[in-house]
Amino acid sequence: MEEKEEPTMTLADAEPLGHRERSKLKRRRHILLSALRLFAEQGYSRTTIGDIAEASEVAPRTVSGYFPSKLDFVTEWPSSRSRRLIELYQQHPGIAFVAFIDLYWHDARENLDREEAALTRAMALANPGIAAMAEVAVAHRRAPDAPHLPQRADAGGDLLQQAGGAAVRAVDQVFFAGIADGRMTDEAQAALLGLVASIAAETGTGHGALQPALSSPAAS
Repeated sequence: MEEKEEPTMTLADAEPLGHRERSKLKRRRHILLSALRLFAEQGYSRTTIGDIAEASEVAPRTVSGYFPSKLDFVTEWPSSRSRRLIELYQQHPGIAFVAFIDLYWHDARENLDREEAALTRAMALANPGIAAMAEVAVAHRRAPDAPHLPQRADAGGDLLQQAGGAAVRAVDQVFFAGIADGRMTDEAQAALLGLVASIAAETGTGHGALQPALSSPAAS
C-alpha cells in the first residue's frame, strides 16, 4: 500500500491574524511612520513623544507602549534588517556569499515596506548622527550567544578584509537607497551584485560583512 504524502503547508495555510492583532500592527506602523516623518521634517532632537502622539492621533502613553524611547523608532530599520539576514541564512545554511546577497536583495525588493524605507532614508539624511547611533545600538543589544552570520569581516580579519567589508556595506546601502528612491531595477541590482562579487573576490570578505554595520537606506 502506498503511503500518502503529507500535504505541504504554504503561507496561505497559515492561520490569519485576528482583527485585534491586525489593528495593533496597523497602529504600530502608523505611529512609526509618523515619527520618521517628523524626524525628517523637523529633526530628531526637536521632536517629542507628544509631537508623535499628536501626528499619530493617539495618546502619548500609546506611543510609549509601542516604542518606549525615541531611539526605538530609528533602531526599527537596522533591527528588522538584521533579523531578516539571520532568518534567510538559517533557511539557506552554507549558501555562497554572493548568492546570499542576491537572495537577500530579491527578498527585500519583494517584501520591504517601501514607505518605511523612503521615510527611513529621509530621516537618516536629515539626522545622520542619529542614524549611525541607531546602528551601533542595535549591534550592542545583540546578545553574545545570538545567531549571527559567519565570517565577521571586521572582527579580527586583516586590513584588506576589513576594507572589503566596508565596501560591501557601502554597496548594500546604495542598494537600499535605490529601493527607497524607487530607482532599483533588475539591471541595477545585477550591476551592484557584480560589484560585490568583485570586492569579495579581491578581499576575501564574506557573509558577516553585512552584520556589524547594519543596512540602512542612508546617504551613501
